[in-house]
Amino acid sequence: MKTGKGAEARLIEHIEKTFRFPGDSRLLLGPGDDCAVLRHGAGRDLVITTDEIVEGTHYLARFATPEDLAAKLMRINLSDLASMGDVKPVSCVVGSGLRKETPPEFPRRFMKELKREALRFGISIAGGNLAGAREDHFYMTVWGETGRGRVVTRYGAKPGDLLFNVGPLGLAAAGLEVLMSGKAALKRKFPGLVRAFWRPEPQLAAGALIGREGLASAMLDNSDGLARSAAIIAELSKCRVLLSPGEGVCAPELRAYCALAGKPWRYYAIGGGEDYGLVFTAPPARLAAVKRLLPAAAVVGRVEKGRGAVIENYDGRIKSFEHF
Repeated sequence: MKTGKGAEARLIEHIEKTFRFPGDSRLLLGPGDDCAVLRHGAGRDLVITTDEIVEGTHYLARFATPEDLAAKLMRINLSDLASMGDVKPVSCVVGSGLRKETPPEFPRRFMKELKREALRFGISIAGGNLAGAREDHFYMTVWGETGRGRVVTRYGAKPGDLLFNVGPLGLAAAGLEVLMSGKAALKRKFPGLVRAFWRPEPQLAAGALIGREGLASAMLDNSDGLARSAAIIAELSKCRVLLSPGEGVCAPELRAYCALAGKPWRYYAIGGGEDYGLVFTAPPARLAAVKRLLPAAAVVGRVEKGRGAVIENYDGRIKSFEHF
């Protein structure tokens, strides 16, 4: 008896054809089998992370395009690798749950953009999974190889260390407000804020440099806001972190938006999430090296004996970052 291909089989076939990476000699077996197989060189460790984007939790369908979702999914996962130091991204697997009413063109557009992002960052897509769901969601597991430098953890901060930030502060949270407003004029006025929400730049080069040069005593990516990042370092390193970001960390576009929204820039820079920069600590003796090698790094606080995270020079209320 002859049987025809169903919609799922046709989509999987399209996935297998789309995600072919003949330039990656390490990918011995990619999409189409139960597992991916990658050749791994001696003396290097695999670093693996996973993250996801869920409708209603991380975004609302009314302001999300498949291209935006694909780009953000790739970048937030790569940001985790950047936070570990000298790590080079290698490959990933991707999965999604889609509602029945999701238009057929949606996953095809998603895949096209996802491949563009993979090629941009020099990695391959080795496979994944597809399922039905009540709400659309997308997830990724990505892995990389360590280089010459050591892996940097969240645990090594010590009293006397300085707290640094590399990357934007508060832009993504302000961008989410712009998107939630639904006002096209506001989106046109603040395109950089919207882009910061959908297309954060993973700090891979900065993370690798920090790892190779041994600059950081502790590090993590800034996904939930500077206040939360400081609290995590304080808790895991068993110390006290004092936050005191200066005016120089506020981008001009955020300053302009704050003037319009009637909120202080520190409200976004300290409490806003999803910037995906790097927050790290380093002893004062490394300050000159940090400034020389990473001119964009800004001192945003310091580490002391004690417990918890304290915000200096700001009387406003900061709550933990939540999407919706």
